[in-house]
Amino acid sequence: RRRFGLVNPAIARDINPVTVILGDRPVPLTILRAWESLGFFGKVKLCIGLLWSSLRPPSEKELKEWMDKIMNDPNNDLLTESIAELSKHFPQIGRTIIHERDEYMVCKLLQTVNLLGNVPSDGRRRRIVAVVGAGHCPGMSTLLQDAANSVFADGDSATHLEERLQNLVETRKWKIDNQDVRSLTTDITELHFQRAS
Repeated sequence: RRRFGLVNPAIARDINPVTVILGDRPVPLTILRAWESLGFFGKVKLCIGLLWSSLRPPSEKELKEWMDKIMNDPNNDLLTESIAELSKHFPQIGRTIIHERDEYMVCKLLQTVNLLGNVPSDGRRRRIVAVVGAGHCPGMSTLLQDAANSVFADGDSATHLEERLQNLVETRKWKIDNQDVRSLTTDITELHFQRAS
């Protein structure tokens, strides 16, 4: 395991401008897909569970244990643990929040490689660095290994990636004929940063 910190300013001067690609599925879309993944009784069970948890606040002891775990355990990933616990009761939600997003982010990463990775602007190879939450690393690593072994996609053609992305963004309400939904399958969203002079 390697730890990364702040970049030394002397080194940063030699780094070319950075392009940041936003490769995660939008939160409202993920929540909508998670909600739609539940049947009627699943929705009722979720609403009752949320209502019950809002009526029963945690005790002071539970809060102290939770805070201690967050502050003093460097290996703690509370969000991943919480989603794993939620997935025990609602497996469809776990699939939507973690596994579908893993697949979406891998497709967007491969799409980025296809669009930007092979076009060096200054003759030097481009490096693409993906920054993802810890809970996504195992699933994305597996999907990327499958991609490298041509199991994930046959050649990772743009059409194949767009088809996979379409399956990950369509909902009962939002279909691919909506321009905003279509753009999630065909476009990469990028931000450009220039180093200060």
